[in-house]
Amino acid sequence: MIKRKKKEDHENHERWLVSYADFITLLFALFAVLYATSSQNYEKEKKFEDSVRAQFKMVGGLGTSQNQSGGLLGQLIDPIDLFQQRGVGNGELEDYVDRLLQKKMSDEERKLAIGGMRHDTMGVRISLAASTFFPTGSAKIRLPALKSLDKIAEVLKASNRRIIIEGHTDDQPVIGGQFESNWELASLRATSVVRYLVKYHNIDPIRLAAISYADTRPLVPNINETNRAKNRRIEILIVNEED
Repeated sequence: MIKRKKKEDHENHERWLVSYADFITLLFALFAVLYATSSQNYEKEKKFEDSVRAQFKMVGGLGTSQNQSGGLLGQLIDPIDLFQQRGVGNGELEDYVDRLLQKKMSDEERKLAIGGMRHDTMGVRISLAASTFFPTGSAKIRLPALKSLDKIAEVLKASNRRIIIEGHTDDQPVIGGQFESNWELASLRATSVVRYLVKYHNIDPIRLAAISYADTRPLVPNINETNRAKNRRIEILIVNEED
């Protein structure tokens, strides 16, 4: 029996081109990365950073940390703005607002201007001490208090939520003056704050409302002057609900 010779497989002499092409591609990518990291354009980085902040409405650089390299490449950006997120819990939103206010205001300013902060089923409430913002029996905002109100307004501007300004008084009746009762006094004080936010901070009026509760919703019993001072307040309610 005659054995047939097996045909020799045809050798592919061009297989090396595939490996060579892969090598060139990787080498090109390496040089592209090296070039990009070695020739930073700080002006372009700054513009890009500003656009990121505008997109996510970052307030005062919150959520960024600067390291030695500087520029955008040297920062860690947290684009999560809880003001704009839906489904955020009221407690979490309160913590976020508190951090923003800490960043904007000194401890002394906060102590004088803000009587407290809390959250309820409607949203987050910032309580302003009436004695700091208004003279006794008046609805005209004190000039020294405007600096604190401006800083609070910067925080409010970062939100797309509805804002309700509530006027509250103690249980002492209004004697003399331009107001017939605590209802008018609380109403005009709340309205004064709303007008200031619209006129000087361009907050959309459609987001704002003013309400008077007079002495019907005290924080503490009106049994002494210390407690009555706590009840005389303006509450800024940031409504935490989806439109």
